[in-house]
Amino acid sequence: MNTVDPPLAHSLSRAERDTIRDWLAASLNRPGDAHQQWKDGHIAVLALGRRFSAVRLPEALVCAVAAAEGSTVSSILRTLNGPVIHDPYGHRFYALVPSSPGSELGPYAKHLGLGHYLGVPRVGDHEPDGTHASYWVVPLRAPHALCDPARLATLIETGAAALGSEDQA
Repeated sequence: MNTVDPPLAHSLSRAERDTIRDWLAASLNRPGDAHQQWKDGHIAVLALGRRFSAVRLPEALVCAVAAAEGSTVSSILRTLNGPVIHDPYGHRFYALVPSSPGSELGPYAKHLGLGHYLGVPRVGDHEPDGTHASYWVVPLRAPHALCDPARLATLIETGAAALGSEDQA
């Protein structure tokens, strides 16, 4: 399986990091809870469906697209033009998307909106640390700068076709 290459270096100012952190934390009724979770550990559990939702993608799907296109996983994910979290323990990626209701994504992807929660890494955690903790494989660059749903749908379709052809081989 294709491994995830290191993310491109992207330095944010302290003010930009604070703005992003505050925007993410505001997904909770008590944003201070998220700030405390990030302070205590790597992950804060945030509510989905208000400010943003997520689409859960299995590693196999994204790796199939990367292999089919002769590219790296990180390069493929950067084409979504928005933030993506990698959960190495669960072998999944989470693309952050606008909070509008999700359309049917097929058998390989799942839209997570209202009523769902996601473990979100600290802003600035862009690399795996050996603990299997989630990290930003594609960092959030600004509030509201989420993945393009049309590009995400194309990635899912391409991956599903590639996985379907592997199943038939």
